[in-house]
Amino acid sequence: MREIERQQKEAEENADKAFDMYAADGPSINRVSRVATSTASPRAASSILNTNNYQSSRRNSVDSLDETTPNFRDFRMELKDLEEKFRKAMVQNAQLDNEKAAVTYMVELYKDKYTDIEEELMHVKREHKESGRENEKLKRLLATQKLECTALKRELEDRDKLIEEKGLVIISTEQDDWNESSDQSNNKIKRALVSVENAQLLQDAGEGCLDVRLKKFTEERNSYLEEINQLKLELQEAKRHSDSHYNGTDSDDLEDAQKETNKVLGDYKFKWQKAEQDISTLQANVARLDSQVVRYKTASEAAEKAEDELKLEKRKLQRELREAQAKIEELETSNMHLLKRFDKLKNAKSSLLKDL
Repeated sequence: MREIERQQKEAEENADKAFDMYAADGPSINRVSRVATSTASPRAASSILNTNNYQSSRRNSVDSLDETTPNFRDFRMELKDLEEKFRKAMVQNAQLDNEKAAVTYMVELYKDKYTDIEEELMHVKREHKESGRENEKLKRLLATQKLECTALKRELEDRDKLIEEKGLVIISTEQDDWNESSDQSNNKIKRALVSVENAQLLQDAGEGCLDVRLKKFTEERNSYLEEINQLKLELQEAKRHSDSHYNGTDSDDLEDAQKETNKVLGDYKFKWQKAEQDISTLQANVARLDSQVVRYKTASEAAEKAEDELKLEKRKLQRELREAQAKIEELETSNMHLLKRFDKLKNAKSSLLKDL
């Protein structure tokens, strides 16, 4: 730029010098030629004529220089126009450089954003993969729990079938509800396994829990024992009374009374032994069934608890999966928008480079 200005100044100075020289030399040359022609001899006149011819030729050259002077002015104007255009081009180039720098900065910024989004997307995919693994693990655990529940159901069915084959009956150790609706609504009631005869005896004992009915049997046994003891005392008293007051009584009547008393005592003793056997059998069955009920109840509660926990975990994982999928879709949409904007910026950059 400075070199062009320097050349322009030199051209203007040369043009001004040439114009000044032409303006100063023109009148003196004409005046000298006229004086010389008036005073000189013919030879001198011829020389002056030659000189005039020379001056005429010089004048013609000056005239030609004068004619070229507007060309210098036009050149100067064109040079100024070119300089103005060059300045405008430089300003426009600087603006384009600034825009290019801004576009480059935006491209780098979008690249950084794109990299961050890709990293976040990879993190979300990794979390989704881990959630999927946890979900698969919980599914396997749920399948295992279902198999255990199925095995427990089969064991219960086998137990019921075995009880039915052995002719036993399950009774409630608490309030005895014999209808099916109450049996279904009171699943946590303790039960006992007894034979049909013992169940009939317990039913004949009245209503109430098993402890109440066993207590009734115990009270009945105690009453039988008291009655037996009382009969023994009465028998002994009768013997003493018969020995003291009825020595003359027929021995046959005494033997009959003694046989009758022994028969009654035998019946009561048999009933008492049978009641004791029933009570011991019922107590053993109650203890065994209590342990079975506790074990089955514990297993059932554990299975139900595990199933509930698995259901909650499954719902939680499904919710997290839906959230992760929504987030992935959102990130993919944002990624597509950024890619489109990045393509637009690339196209704008390429068009700017082409214009430059």
